[in-house]
Amino acid sequence: MKIGVRGHDYGCASPQEMARRISDAGFSCFQLALHKAIEGFATEYGHLNPGFCHDVRTAFESRKLEVAVLGCYIEPSDLNEEKRLYDVKRFLEQIAYCRQLGSSIVATETSRCTEDEREKRYELLKDSVQRMARQAEIFGVFAGIEPVLAHTLNTPALAAKLLSDIASPALQIVLDPINLLSPENIERQRYIIDECFDLFSDRIVAVHAKDVVMENGAFRRCVIGDGIFDHEYFYKKLNRAKPGICVLREEAHPETAKRDIEALKRYSLL
Repeated sequence: MKIGVRGHDYGCASPQEMARRISDAGFSCFQLALHKAIEGFATEYGHLNPGFCHDVRTAFESRKLEVAVLGCYIEPSDLNEEKRLYDVKRFLEQIAYCRQLGSSIVATETSRCTEDEREKRYELLKDSVQRMARQAEIFGVFAGIEPVLAHTLNTPALAAKLLSDIASPALQIVLDPINLLSPENIERQRYIIDECFDLFSDRIVAVHAKDVVMENGAFRRCVIGDGIFDHEYFYKKLNRAKPGICVLREEAHPETAKRDIEALKRYSLL
């Protein structure tokens, strides 16, 4: 298991400075959201080019850092068709440049969704993901989708249905188990973890790590290992199913990064 972080949790800087911050904190890999972490990079389509990608990749390779995931934050089930297709276009561009940036995965969550909207939004999501998977196949990389309880893709079962509906080996899952939990279902966390591994353990390409405590009936983020998530149960299954996978600390705080890394190192030995 490789222990990493989201780059933008360490601010926004030049590629060289961002690489220094992440490396000095003790991480070996990271999730790179270009517009959040790299100074001067805009979200608009058309800004990527080989020269820029070479500079970014060289900076991180000089620190022996692996770009585990390119985080391309889009709304693939947006009800506004023009905006949805423009977002997909941005995602396709990052797929085209993924290898040049030193990665093999471009990933996104889906979109916030009410239950009344879910059926319609799921059909839009399928259209978007079909385009993304087709592009990923062409460039020999993966399109990663992250299920989130409050989003269109909100359960392990629906994530498995999407994998079946698209039927592309280029479509994979970025798994954040806590994003599938809530104060209402936390007591069933082992069942939900089991469901993920039973349904799509072979399709997990990266994992997000965080922890929560319950406070006034709601989740509050905390240092990994200090909360109520059953890390031992989860990482025993993960280490068997996906040895060597990149586990990326989400919402990291530099002042507690050492504690997070120490905890994840313990779980990597389970």
